[in-house]
Amino acid sequence: MFHTIFYIPLYNALIFLTSSFGGSLGLAVVGLTLLVKLVLAPLSHKSIVSQIEQKKLQPLVEALKKKYPDQKEQSAKLIELYKEHKTNPFAGCLLIILQLPVIIALYQVFLSGAVIVPADLYSFVHAPGTIHGMFLGLDMVAKGSIILAILAGASQFLQMHLSPAMQNTTGPVAADADAQTKMAATMTSSMKWTMPFMIMFFGYATPGAVALYWILSNVFMIAQERFVMARMK
Repeated sequence: MFHTIFYIPLYNALIFLTSSFGGSLGLAVVGLTLLVKLVLAPLSHKSIVSQIEQKKLQPLVEALKKKYPDQKEQSAKLIELYKEHKTNPFAGCLLIILQLPVIIALYQVFLSGAVIVPADLYSFVHAPGTIHGMFLGLDMVAKGSIILAILAGASQFLQMHLSPAMQNTTGPVAADADAQTKMAATMTSSMKWTMPFMIMFFGYATPGAVALYWILSNVFMIAQERFVMARMK
């Protein structure tokens, strides 16, 4: 079912775009990335708005935690607070869950991007005569591109650094904050530095097409976050 619902449509889209761009796998990756991000843009928009609203509510959340130490009562009051301000603290998690099968399918598609499998092609999709793996002097098929790996890690760092979810808009964590808040702040700070290195290693260990997709996805997300934040201001 996964193969039919996610992999086959994305694979055909990549081959169709590769053929449309004269066999350029790099341009096809750019086109497919933009297509996927535009389709997911409404969900991303809701997630970004939710992150910004939650940051604004953080002082009220901390006040409620201090006022209601009982976990059951505290949870009920927090739900009321989020309902009152019409924000969903799980919006970001929902976006990740919905994107996960797409990301897995895209990863598989890019791994086989230079291989034509006639059985997987729709009748109206024609395979290009030749697939050009080189794009801007970089190999989209081979693994081990240090340039793409560094760009993937750098773009991930920039995206996380500018993300509303990662920015501490209320200042340093208060000394009297509860253990849960302190742990969340520590994890957020740690992820800002560890995640880019993980993505850099991932970009080096996978074909150039995968790393290029990750770079373009981060650039698109940065632009969307800047746009939403500017409009909300």
